[in-house]
Amino acid sequence: MVGRKVYLQPRGMLLQAICDLAELQKGKYTFSDSSNGIIHFLVRMYHDKWEFKFAVKDLGNSCSGIELTLEGRANHAQGIIRREFALLDSMLTVGTEIEMEETEKDESG
Repeated sequence: MVGRKVYLQPRGMLLQAICDLAELQKGKYTFSDSSNGIIHFLVRMYHDKWEFKFAVKDLGNSCSGIELTLEGRANHAQGIIRREFALLDSMLTVGTEIEMEETEKDESG
């Protein structure tokens, strides 16, 4: 199964985030050619194991495209690919501000 997504970040930033993603999931690298935007790593969870094959392409104007191929036992391959992209998205919240506001304490407690 293959999933694709476009990001408004430069290729180098995405490659670094993918490496962080591998580390976060205790992945073992099976192949890496970062000069060509390719990173593959193996993840084992419970009784399943998957190999994530990322290919990152520079699309110009600080935009990049990611193609993620999932190999291995995957009953819910689409869900696993969506989860990987969601994890990656959560790591790339560059430049977004979080607005904080104090709330009044509840008088009853």
